[in-house]
Amino acid sequence: ATAAVIAEGNLDGVIRGEGEETFGELVEMLLRDRRLSLIPGLSLPRDEHVVDGPDRLPADPAALPSPWLSGVLTPPAGGGVLWEVARGCRFDCSYCLDSLGYRNVSKLPEERLAAELALFSEAGVSQIWALDSTFNFPPERGKRLLQLLAGHAPEIHVHLEAKADYLDEEMIQMMALIPCSVQIGLQSFHPQVLRAIHRSLDIDSCVDKIQQMAEAGITYGFDLIYGLPTDDLDGFRSSLDSALSLRPNQVDLFPLAILPGTALHAQRADFGLVAAPSPPYEIERSATWTPDMLEKARLLAAATDLFYNLGRAVGFFTPLTELTGKTPVEFLEGFADWMLLHQGVYRSVLLDSECWLPEEILPMQEGYVQHLLLQAHREPVLQAALDLIRYHFHYAETLLGEEVTPSDDFDNGAPWERTWKRSPHVRLVPFSYEILDLMEMDEIDLQEFSELFRPVGSVALFCRRGGEVLCESLEEDLLTLLRSCDGRQTPEAIYSGSVSRKAGEEMIRFAAAEGFIVPVG
Repeated sequence: ATAAVIAEGNLDGVIRGEGEETFGELVEMLLRDRRLSLIPGLSLPRDEHVVDGPDRLPADPAALPSPWLSGVLTPPAGGGVLWEVARGCRFDCSYCLDSLGYRNVSKLPEERLAAELALFSEAGVSQIWALDSTFNFPPERGKRLLQLLAGHAPEIHVHLEAKADYLDEEMIQMMALIPCSVQIGLQSFHPQVLRAIHRSLDIDSCVDKIQQMAEAGITYGFDLIYGLPTDDLDGFRSSLDSALSLRPNQVDLFPLAILPGTALHAQRADFGLVAAPSPPYEIERSATWTPDMLEKARLLAAATDLFYNLGRAVGFFTPLTELTGKTPVEFLEGFADWMLLHQGVYRSVLLDSECWLPEEILPMQEGYVQHLLLQAHREPVLQAALDLIRYHFHYAETLLGEEVTPSDDFDNGAPWERTWKRSPHVRLVPFSYEILDLMEMDEIDLQEFSELFRPVGSVALFCRRGGEVLCESLEEDLLTLLRSCDGRQTPEAIYSGSVSRKAGEEMIRFAAAEGFIVPVG
């Protein structure tokens, strides 16, 4: 594998295993001699061969300096950090490189982790991505990490990777006490497929634990892989249906990569696996996967990423599939077909999720749902469905946006003659129904909703306060003020006698105190 990497990248050398000590010695060697020679952990090309230096044993994590505490890296205020908490993996999934070499987990010292968390908290970091392929194995180590997070950085959102097998009730309750999201690598819902890649999973127990997480209010997502040996397109579709029925916040779908050096790479003849010869080594066909199946899975993955993940669909996806009478996979495959055939979206654009902005996805979601409901002659429920999509889009975008804070730092002595401007972080969103009625229905049945309520229309204000979203239906006079505060007109001109000065000034002071509007000049 080392020789292939050197040849593929036309490289002068490759560091094997953990790199800190080898890289440091390499830099010193280059500064001193300006030439490469063999040292432990380094491989070099010699003529037509590759020569390996001696293996280097993994470093003691306790002896490694922290890039954060040493000042090499500065935690960004309001930003996110990658936080290493452990190295290695005890599992031997055949497609993965994490456990190669030494099948062990090396913990970083708790004192260091606690000090780093305190530093992140003091710096105002908003998110932490914990670098640990299975933070909850063994379970006691995972619980201790959760205690550290709760004790030293309880305000920072942390992203964790877990195996469902090692979740228990105590751990779930601990996760519920901190702002976190948990990504669970399921890969497949089929035992025979999991056995083929050296994984085991008690599906019933896993589903029970995920439902416990949902009841505890924990945000969770799943990973699935298509192209796995012994699986096929129908099996992958079935796994995705099962995953989406559990209402994850997102589901990440990956093509199988047959990485040189893994057990699966050595077994590729056993499963008829053929992969691309260069990174990312993506599967091209196998004994159970044809190129056509992989293409259909690729389009399904792209549709899932656009409609469900980037489209923030977790809150409305199940009501829509129930309304249209489609399984989750049928709904998403239909979305891909509609995009390609009816909207003229190029395949390459559909597959490139990074080129899509959220505000571009919303009209696609609305258009597809309208297409389905009109095709099924379900016009009476259409506006309720569109309202539901629009509400969840603006809720999610508001939650990800800037905070609007109450303010007493404004001159309220003569607000009537001043000009005001609406905060750019306030959203005014029109709906066909009264939005408060929609919000009050927990497990919403769109057919029932459209029969109970009339589309009387409303405009809702969305803004973020801390970690919460404020959504309020606006009265006409306040809506007029907020819509018209463009920094050029005074309230006196905005209302033109339709509102008394006293009532208008009360609304201005309220809106300014809430941070919805700010004075100009």
